[in-house]
Amino acid sequence: MKHIPPFFRLALVIVLLLPILSGCWDRLDPENMAFVIAIGVDPGPRNDYLFTFALAVPKPVGGGTSGGGSSSGSKSLAVHTVEGSNITSALLVSQSFIARRLNVSHAKAFIIGEDLARNGIIPIMGEVVRNREFRRSFHVMTTRGKAQTYINNIKPTTETDISLWFELETDPNNMGAMLPKNSRFHNFTMEIESPGTGAITMQTAPRPDIKTGTASLPSENYYSEADQLFVGNQEAGHIHRVGEVPVEFFGSAVYKGDLLTGYLNGAETRVLNMLRGEFTRTTWDFSDPSDNKLNLSISMNAQDQTKMKVERKNDRILVTFDIAMEGDLISVQSLVDYTTPKNRKKLEEAIQNQLKEQSSNLLNKTLYEWEIDCFEINNDFKSYFSTLKEWQDYHWEEHVKDIEYELNINFKIRRHGDQVGPAIEGR
Repeated sequence: MKHIPPFFRLALVIVLLLPILSGCWDRLDPENMAFVIAIGVDPGPRNDYLFTFALAVPKPVGGGTSGGGSSSGSKSLAVHTVEGSNITSALLVSQSFIARRLNVSHAKAFIIGEDLARNGIIPIMGEVVRNREFRRSFHVMTTRGKAQTYINNIKPTTETDISLWFELETDPNNMGAMLPKNSRFHNFTMEIESPGTGAITMQTAPRPDIKTGTASLPSENYYSEADQLFVGNQEAGHIHRVGEVPVEFFGSAVYKGDLLTGYLNGAETRVLNMLRGEFTRTTWDFSDPSDNKLNLSISMNAQDQTKMKVERKNDRILVTFDIAMEGDLISVQSLVDYTTPKNRKKLEEAIQNQLKEQSSNLLNKTLYEWEIDCFEINNDFKSYFSTLKEWQDYHWEEHVKDIEYELNINFKIRRHGDQVGPAIEGR
């Protein structure tokens, strides 16, 4: 080094330092960005699409309210709709009237309008897969009606943080198995790409009648039958209620390939989660075996997640579901004492039979009516084929309707609450 001229020494030091120097010429501060929280897609007027973007509204510095409640007149969401042939071009044209740089990396929901879902969604989903800015962890939802209408009805009342509101609404632990456990984009695209497999999304719906205050509950004489309502037998958009946010998350939507096949209500989605081994603790209503006109409620949990056994015997496909459930009796309206061994056994057998009936109804609907494998049976059945070509030549989608199933369901009452017997009038 002593023989190297000073000029060359300085030049060498500069060259060595250049790679570790950081620049800020392309820096974009978060306060200069607009975060897209939800994207809705509907068919457009010219063989294109209508994209509805929901943007999180930044909170004013020092002007927020304490706690999770929203202040009077506060706005947590800004919504706009543009026409375009793809998401990227729609985002570009949106920049003409939105000052901040649009960013979709924190999107929580991708909402598919019903008309688009019936016509096929591969062109749109393909773009989302290729766009590196999208995370594969956001939830995919199918809404009744138009996605534009749905997003415009989102008016949170208990949260000013719209991102947190979406996370809480789509949390399976909050909804208690009434929503599909795995409806994220990654799961959805994997199921679409697998022939014969039913891809699952959340089912959502707007409630304009709630927004306008015209919703009403059924009158006392509305129903001819005297049976009580099973809340799980409702679907998004048809829940008996008034007040609160004019949108609903309830049940699931099932796709065959990239086409919407049909909807499952909350109770069917709960059974779907149980059969897929993805059950989350929830309240489950059953008919009281002592009085079929009354319901009783069980705080239900999986004693062990469902085990599925798939066998191939000659040309037969045999599937066995081993299901072990347990629960706490939390609500009963009849005067029957279910704490006695005899009545407790009677209740356990009745619940087992009802679980088996509900499971059979769902399996018959999906396998034989829709001819869709919603239970990932194909993943286990592939082991009977030596090569990928053999499996592809088998054409699983043509054999779904030939599946034979067996249900082994066991249910046990764990607790019946602190009260020893039924509540009775004192005399």
